[in-house]
Amino acid sequence: MTILAAAVMLAVYELELSQTFNNGVRQMVCLVQGPDCGDDTWVDADRPDEPEEYEWGSGNSNRGDNEAMALDMAAARGWKDEQWTCLQNLWANTSNWDHTLVDPNTGASGIPGFNPAVHGAMPDGFAGDPRTQISWGLDYIENNHTLPCLAWESWENTKTY
Repeated sequence: MTILAAAVMLAVYELELSQTFNNGVRQMVCLVQGPDCGDDTWVDADRPDEPEEYEWGSGNSNRGDNEAMALDMAAARGWKDEQWTCLQNLWANTSNWDHTLVDPNTGASGIPGFNPAVHGAMPDGFAGDPRTQISWGLDYIENNHTLPCLAWESWENTKTY
């Protein structure tokens, strides 16, 4: 039995199947930038580009300005302290306070996550204007939930409000 196994191994080696197998394994390891793959390996041309990482709601350079504006507008309605915290949580989850955002999955846009399929026609000046978006969102919360914490509770349970 040992002699038969040795004969099979020798035949595989002579047919260069082992070299083909080893090259295939090395190529797979190098494609995922594994060990022993230098910068100038022969598979670099075949290596896929790094995937573009995009997380919905990240990279918003206007978050601080948008939150400050909303804080003033919410305070004018008497929504402070706990209500403000709920509003912060709500809009951080819907848009990360990005007034330019459009959710590729739902079509919801802007800070409050306006969705034409749910909310009807987009208000004039809504697209790209954080003040209009915040005003619409605060009105929507007041008309449909009374307070931001009730809207946040709805969001926590259903991921909608």
